[in-house]
Amino acid sequence: MARIGIVFGLLLFGLTIAGLSTTSQKTYTQFIPMMFGIPLLFLGVVALNPHRRGESVFVALLLALLCTILGGGRLISLGFAWMAGEHINPLSVRLVAGMTIIGGVFVIVAERWRRNRRRSENAVKSSALSSATTTIESATSAAENIDPSAAVTRARADNENPYKTPAILDAPASISPPTPAPSSKLTDHTPK
Repeated sequence: MARIGIVFGLLLFGLTIAGLSTTSQKTYTQFIPMMFGIPLLFLGVVALNPHRRGESVFVALLLALLCTILGGGRLISLGFAWMAGEHINPLSVRLVAGMTIIGGVFVIVAERWRRNRRRSENAVKSSALSSATTTIESATSAAENIDPSAAVTRARADNENPYKTPAILDAPASISPPTPAPSSKLTDHTPK
């Protein structure tokens, strides 16, 4: 989804560049797609980090929804102005329509991605919960099969064994004498 956000941000940039390169007359409407493209591109780059992907896609979704709503509102106002007989710059209408379409498509794609991600996370959680339940049930059945009459070696609880380690670890083992560390000519201070 991160790359898709970057692509849609670049599409909005391209829409602005196309609008600026087609005429020498500049209007503020030509810069509106770029104003939405910059943050959308930035959020796409942030979404490359898997730990921030969900939050950045959600914010990008809200930004694209705002882009679509504002673009649709501007199209409606331009339509009313056109029906009133006012002169309307056709380039502005095309830019706003393109921005609205790009924003709407991104909203649809991002929302579908979020729903699929939520569905897969819920499936993983439910499978983890069922496996945890199975593990608890198997541990309970294993505990029921223990023979209570079997001899159990208790750990000593005296000062020699403060950590209450099992008695088998306290058994004396054959201890080999320590080996001397290799000496170096630089650290050997014995007379020769």
